[in-house]
Amino acid sequence: MSGDYAKRNSQGDHRLKQDDPVAIRLLKEEHHIFRTLFDKAEASDGAALVPIAQELCMRLAVHMTIEEEILYPALKPVIGEEEVDEGIVEHQSGKRIVAELENLDGTEKLYKSKVHVLGEETVHHIDEEDEDLFEEAKEAHAAGKIDLDALGETLRTRQAALYDEIAAKGEAEKTGDAVAEELETVGRG
Repeated sequence: MSGDYAKRNSQGDHRLKQDDPVAIRLLKEEHHIFRTLFDKAEASDGAALVPIAQELCMRLAVHMTIEEEILYPALKPVIGEEEVDEGIVEHQSGKRIVAELENLDGTEKLYKSKVHVLGEETVHHIDEEDEDLFEEAKEAHAAGKIDLDALGETLRTRQAALYDEIAAKGEAEKTGDAVAEELETVGRG
């Protein structure tokens, strides 16, 4: 990881655009945060890396949850299964690393490497979403096949509820959503 992911936030389909419906805008805003946090993680070591990694794990868990519960099921019948299923598989990989990180304290030899790989995988995934999935979804929205503004409000409401749950638990560093044994069931059905 080169530490300059955030530069992409102002490039191509990664940019927030005037014609981005609410759902796309919400998710791209999160993608911008991820790229910025992964740059900060790459520039950090030791104890300074831990809170950044914890924030990334929490945010990623919420982000993946709203995509899997709301976005992906809504898009599957509209743009097809292949791209959505690929996103689910990429989420599984990310959840494995998040689960591992949540069980570490940051002093382990491979801690930074795990954060690094999570960054590479996440940025690859969100870049593909920005460039392919979201553009296809916007075309379907423009054609009246899906209402990404209404879907965006649903995503925003669920996202807020998940953050409220995390705040109520007082465990911002642990999401509890990424238990490795449960990951095998994600995407079945």
